[in-house]
Amino acid sequence: MIDRVHLIAERAWAFIAILALGLAIYDIATRGWDGGKSSLLFPAIAGAWYVTRRGVRRKVESSSDRKEDHPA
Repeated sequence: MIDRVHLIAERAWAFIAILALGLAIYDIATRGWDGGKSSLLFPAIAGAWYVTRRGVRRKVESSSDRKEDHPA
């Protein structure tokens, strides 16, 4: 169950990052580079959260795999 929660959170952050990138590109296209370059901060933050969640999910999965291989 916990593995599923981590996977959902990872996918949610990936979706948010892609959405934020699309909005940032739209903002840059409408306002120009000088007016819209600061909007790239949001997809960068969301992308960092995606990478963090992915790392957490992989660690949890490898930890649970090790526990299953070596029962106490």
